Amino acid sequence: MSENNLEASLEAQLKGLGDQLESTIEQFALAESEKRGELQEQIEGLQTAVEEVKESLVVERRGHLPGVEAATPESGQEGFSMARACRALARRDFKDAPYEQEVFSNMKEKAMSAGVDPSGGYIVPEDAITSVIEALKANVIAYELGARDMAANGVPVTIPKLTSSATGYWVSENSTIQSSDLGFEQINMTPKTVAGRVILSNLLLETSTPTADSIIEQDLASQLGLALDMGVLNGSSGGAAGEPIGLMQTAGVTAVACAGGSDIPPTLAEMMSVLEDLDAANALRGRLGWAIHPTMMNQIRQIHGTSTAETRGTGVVDTNIEVSRIVVADGFADRILGYTYRTSTQMVPPTSGASNATRSLLFGNWDDVLIARWGGLRLLASDTSDDAFSKDQTHIRATLRCDVAVRHPESFAYFA
Repeated sequence: MSENNLEASLEAQLKGLGDQLESTIEQFALAESEKRGELQEQIEGLQTAVEEVKESLVVERRGHLPGVEAATPESGQEGFSMARACRALARRDFKDAPYEQEVFSNMKEKAMSAGVDPSGGYIVPEDAITSVIEALKANVIAYELGARDMAANGVPVTIPKLTSSATGYWVSENSTIQSSDLGFEQINMTPKTVAGRVILSNLLLETSTPTADSIIEQDLASQLGLALDMGVLNGSSGGAAGEPIGLMQTAGVTAVACAGGSDIPPTLAEMMSVLEDLDAANALRGRLGWAIHPTMMNQIRQIHGTSTAETRGTGVVDTNIEVSRIVVADGFADRILGYTYRTSTQMVPPTSGASNATRSLLFGNWDDVLIARWGGLRLLASDTSDDAFSKDQTHIRATLRCDVAVRHPESFAYFA
């Protein structure tokens, strides 16, 4: 099957599943109680099938954009070079970067906002810069903890969500089974822009392309990663300043009180209450983990539960608990209360007073975090902006379109 036919087939399949899902939901609304369980299973199966076809369609579209397949030795072309591309962009001369020019030209045909204009810049597709994307993920603790990465296509990206499920009842013989309706809503994700800038000497760009490529990729991934992490963890409430709404600004995420001062670490009871809140909401499951500020992590390592003695038969058991113990031979434990953790300075550092731990610690099911990305990087480069000309430098600006959403806010809790 040709590439175009495969894409058309997936689109037709997606439309058919969508129509079937809509029809089944209508049947559910009109069905008798005894048939609703069967229809609910059909709805859930169709929703899963729709998501799978959507993912396949996105991969198919991204994998066959004209002119952007990663160069291979068999093609006789070198791989995409960030250094060559940036040097060509700054000089407005692509004679030494023909492959990069081909990539940009074909991406311009694919996206109307691409090209040499303020709204888009030159788009580098993800297939050509997989090393940048992988490095970006390594710099974002949300990814490390289990957040879902979504290659998005189309605006907005709509994720169906079940807000209320059917209820089971005990009934006596010949009694009527009470009906219960499923509730649905949608999560909409739209592109927002995260940006970074790298300043390099022209001497480096001109004389050490492999090294320059590595420096550009690592620096951009680091800058974009820090900004993206901030958006995921604590992006502005209401999406101010173009940010996504972060987890600790999302309505429905539990804020747990912590009464300690700056010189008092949180108590074991306070730590356990974070888990308790999720458990009470039937949300203590999935890819559970902690996001913590390094200063708070230092305090947590000092936590010890109260030493007590419990009599069992004729023996005595010491139930002293260490939350995150240190063993000289092995270093620090890699879990807190049984769950993995990652530290980030993007979390709010503990401060003095009653609000010591405000937004310094976040716990939850990271599988419920969705990070959507639209396309690859948008690059602009200049050797004349700011003081670049006088210092013989090139300034490189990169932007990435992405958004963040959480499927179930009750899956997270943080210290407040």
